[in-house]
Amino acid sequence: MPDTVPIRDYVAEFLHTHCDLDFDEITPEATLDDLDVDSLTVLSIIVLVEKEYGLELPERQVAAARTFGDLMGLLGVRTAAPS
Repeated sequence: MPDTVPIRDYVAEFLHTHCDLDFDEITPEATLDDLDVDSLTVLSIIVLVEKEYGLELPERQVAAARTFGDLMGLLGVRTAAPS
C-alpha cells in the first residue's frame, strides 16, 4: 500500500520504472532535465502522489521545480541528511 512507502521511495520507484533510471541517478541535485523528466512525467508523479497520499500542490510551485530535490521539497520530503 503506497501510504506505507515513503514518498521519496514511491517517486524514485516511479522514475526507475517509467523513465528507466537507475536509483543512483535519482539524487536531490539531479535536475529534471538531466533525468529526462518532462513536464508530463512531473504531472503524472504529482497526480499519483496527491491521490495516494492525500496531498494537494499548487501548480505554480510544481512548475518551478527544477531538481529532484525541489520536487521532493514540494512534497514535504527532506532530501538532505540531518546535520
